[in-house]
Amino acid sequence: MPSGFFGGSGGSGTNPAAPAPAPAPDTGTLSGAITDAAVDEVIEVNLRATALELRRAEGDGGDDADPVVIDLTDPDTGEPMTFNLLDYQNGETLELFDGEEVPAGTYEQVRLVLEAPAQTPNACDGQDPLLGSYVVEDEMGTLAGIFVPSGSNNGIRLSAPFEVPAGGSTAIVVDFDLRQSLHRPPPFDCYFLRPSYRIVETEDSGAVAGTVDVALMDGSNAMCSDDDPATGNAVYLYQGPGQTPGDLNGDDTDESAEPFATAAVTFDPMAGNAGEGAYRIGFLPPGEYTAAFTCAADLERNPDPEAETEDERLAIDDLMFQQPQDVTVEAGVTSTAAFAPDV
Repeated sequence: MPSGFFGGSGGSGTNPAAPAPAPAPDTGTLSGAITDAAVDEVIEVNLRATALELRRAEGDGGDDADPVVIDLTDPDTGEPMTFNLLDYQNGETLELFDGEEVPAGTYEQVRLVLEAPAQTPNACDGQDPLLGSYVVEDEMGTLAGIFVPSGSNNGIRLSAPFEVPAGGSTAIVVDFDLRQSLHRPPPFDCYFLRPSYRIVETEDSGAVAGTVDVALMDGSNAMCSDDDPATGNAVYLYQGPGQTPGDLNGDDTDESAEPFATAAVTFDPMAGNAGEGAYRIGFLPPGEYTAAFTCAADLERNPDPEAETEDERLAIDDLMFQQPQDVTVEAGVTSTAAFAPDV
């Protein structure tokens, strides 16, 4: 072997050039799914999604750059991804995309782009709901279209931005809350859908679940909207311990908190556990929370900025809540918060 191979003094050879280091990756992969917190008023909420738009934080490529667009349409037909959001509750999810290559960085704004052809609420009148996203209202199959107000086209700014690491991967869940976003103000023929969803990194999330005794749901304590234990029941979750529970549209004049997430309480009188209902709130960031139960959630309204009266514009309902309690959420753990009559 020539001595010059090692750069020894006895030879005239030179060291071979070291290979240039590989450039640092500037992309990562992102996977996404969607889930929902249930509502009582309708039986299907069928969304036709065409894309998920993401914007990075300022200074991270998000100042004036175009959004990162993840196409959700069928690659063969060009048809939007269509699904009933109410099929994916209690921790069940629908995969939207998997392993999509995106620029690395911190993302702080998201927009789910839906096919909803009505440009104004009045345009819903006489329009075929099946032309876009739509609602099935009852067992008779009554249909109503979905209108996305123009202000919703800007997407939502995330309270907890997520990061896609260079050369790494991140999985997120779009956690819709229809109780906060879907309503049908009179006299329109369509439902308004405003953005009310959280984006959560699945690896770092936990859950809260539990049961509710039927005695809290049957109206016997005069705190419910009716005496039917199968309607109007929900658990509201608030960030921070010791919170005073408030409705979705908090009154600035009192100290009640606005909910971070909600979940419907399911009750089946024919099931073996007919003495209680059950709920689950998934994909929660770790931390301290307050959970509270209400059996009047069906009285909750959404604000209508275009309404004639201040009451309709603000929609402050002052719901009655039962048994608020602190609960700690840990990553990968389902914490328990149960509701039963005081002994």
